Amino acid sequence: MNIQRASSDAFECPKLTAYQLPARILDRAANGVGWIGLIGAVTSVALTIIQHVLQPEFAAAWTHPVLRLASLCVLFLSVGFVALQRSGRLSKPQLLDLGMIFQVIIAFAAALFEGAAYKDPNAVVVGISGIAVWMMLCGRLLPNAPLKSALTAATCALMWPLGYWADLKIFGYEAMPLSRMLVWVLPLGIIGIWMYVLNHRTLAFYAQQQCAEDVGSYALHMLIGKGGMGEVWRAKHKTLARDAAIKLIRPEVLRSSSGQQELVLRKRFEREAQVTAKLRSPHTVALYDFGEAKCGAFYYVMELIDGIDLQSLVDRFGLMEPARVVHILLQVSQSLEEAHRLGLVHRDIKPRNILLGRLGLEFDFTKVLDFGLVRTIHQEDTHHTITTMDEGATGTPAYLSPEVALGKANVDGRADLYSLGCTAYFLLTGCTVFEATSPTAYAIAHIQTPPPPMSERSELPIPAALEAIVMQMIEKDPANRIQSARELARRLRALKDIGEWSPEQAEEWWETNLPQLAVAARTPEVETEFMFSAQVAHA
Repeated sequence: MNIQRASSDAFECPKLTAYQLPARILDRAANGVGWIGLIGAVTSVALTIIQHVLQPEFAAAWTHPVLRLASLCVLFLSVGFVALQRSGRLSKPQLLDLGMIFQVIIAFAAALFEGAAYKDPNAVVVGISGIAVWMMLCGRLLPNAPLKSALTAATCALMWPLGYWADLKIFGYEAMPLSRMLVWVLPLGIIGIWMYVLNHRTLAFYAQQQCAEDVGSYALHMLIGKGGMGEVWRAKHKTLARDAAIKLIRPEVLRSSSGQQELVLRKRFEREAQVTAKLRSPHTVALYDFGEAKCGAFYYVMELIDGIDLQSLVDRFGLMEPARVVHILLQVSQSLEEAHRLGLVHRDIKPRNILLGRLGLEFDFTKVLDFGLVRTIHQEDTHHTITTMDEGATGTPAYLSPEVALGKANVDGRADLYSLGCTAYFLLTGCTVFEATSPTAYAIAHIQTPPPPMSERSELPIPAALEAIVMQMIEKDPANRIQSARELARRLRALKDIGEWSPEQAEEWWETNLPQLAVAARTPEVETEFMFSAQVAHA
């Protein structure tokens, strides 16, 4: 697959002394021009009305034609600024440079209005100038090259003494003492520093966004979710128009880690991509691409599924029918059987990592996600060892097998069957096998505590044969469990007392409960709150 490379400045945040913005960041920065103009127009009218109603001193000063002219100038400049941006007659650098002038003019007008109300030179200064708010807004909505931003911030801060000097000439007021002048100006100097910092942080965010949007042959459109390690984006192939989910390790996560932790994160991410690429089962999420973006973010591209993870499904819709649970387990067993035959153990099977959705015209199609904790069964293969921070127990406490909880080295596919049994237990009862308040307590329960029968915890009747299978899957001793995913599938297909979960029933359920997804084939642009839940789980 083609991995597009852009010039390095397209992905880097400008240096603190830069006088120009990179072209791609420039596009984003210029988008705030219209907003600044609109805010200037609306706010000037609103504040003029408020000051007239609430402050007689301002109303008296505003009778002077200079202030009235200044008010009209602010309004017309703001509207004109919006119109100029929409006309497209100016280049983006010209718009941003014009925005600097606009910021300074509005700051001067604000100073002119504020100073006009201070007839008494000894009046106590309460609060800070409205210029401070204006500067912060501009730093966020209209960022510019760092040097230009610093110049604009300093000039805006100096507009207050200049505006006040103009008021003294217009109204003939007695000048306030230097101490009171400093009370007005010094906070603006502090805000100017923060404006410069905010401007730089905004540019850094734009650079990161741009990096994310130039990942291989895909363009990222929407952030699906964010976790402690990375992000998941909804993306579309630039030429095939195929939707995909792209998982990223954010560069700042790597930079903030120690050298050893960074190596572990990179290995885990790369390992997950490599392992997923080996698997061909239709019930394992497919991997399209893997690489490193110019900004240093690792990414891989996987199929985007219209569906909902089992944790969210039970939380929202309640317990599942036994026949439907068997239908799901049969599909998951296909994914696990392939992985186990390749010598791979998933180690984190749980409801959140199993996605139920629609594939083509087939409903309740199951996908297994997140092979990030996978481990090889062949211990002599040192290249394929698990990558964890402390080489201790890994997985989700409520679904952890006893041998994984004990940190044993000879963990095999039966550990996944234990976790799958815990998942089936949850789907049928709505409860985890054990209730605990800490990972350690969960681990002890999995190792020592006999699991309560499902029939004692479920609101619905559970067929005895199905309960026997699930309870055997969660035996403490791996030797007493069902020994393979293939055997599990055979046992499940032999069940006679669970009823039927037909394709027609599945489609009817989706049309009733998640109609947006049920008709997605006819309306491709439909989006739902469930579409990406499984990909988000371990960003």
